[in-house]
Amino acid sequence: MTLGEIVVLLVLAGVVALAVRSLWKSHKSGGGCNGDCGNCRGCH
Repeated sequence: MTLGEIVVLLVLAGVVALAVRSLWKSHKSGGGCNGDCGNCRGCH
């Protein structure tokens, strides 16, 4: 692996970690869909 590949992989890992963290925080605060569309603000 070259240094450039390592940097790209680290950046991608950071982006994925931030996305997972955001989804987790949203889920913990009651956001997102839990499968019950009667109580989900995101369902139409």
